[in-house]
Amino acid sequence: MAEIGIFNGERTKWIQFDVDTEILIKLITKAELRKINQKAAKKAKFTEQNVNDVADNLLGQAVVKGWRKIKDHEHPGITVDKKPLPFTPENIDMLMTGSIKFSRFVNEACINEDEFIDDGEEIKND
Repeated sequence: MAEIGIFNGERTKWIQFDVDTEILIKLITKAELRKINQKAAKKAKFTEQNVNDVADNLLGQAVVKGWRKIKDHEHPGITVDKKPLPFTPENIDMLMTGSIKFSRFVNEACINEDEFIDDGEEIKND
């Protein structure tokens, strides 16, 4: 039997990114995704930026709410050149346009309703 989630309000969840890092992701609605794509198309046309990069940055800003090391929440968990990468809007943009692995994870995780169906794990509803 297929379990389908119909969600009211914002839902966020820490989702494992790699062996020791998790990312706090917000489930995005179809309406929000549509608005992001429309805004990206307008902004890309106006600024002559790549529409996919603009859309990735807007999506990242909308759905990535944090990152941390799984066993040490004081450590950001993501490193670049072996240095911890703090959670900031600028670093979200950098990862969304500079890392295929991060961008793909965010794009897939934020629309994966199965990840947000309450299975006893901590899921934040607003």
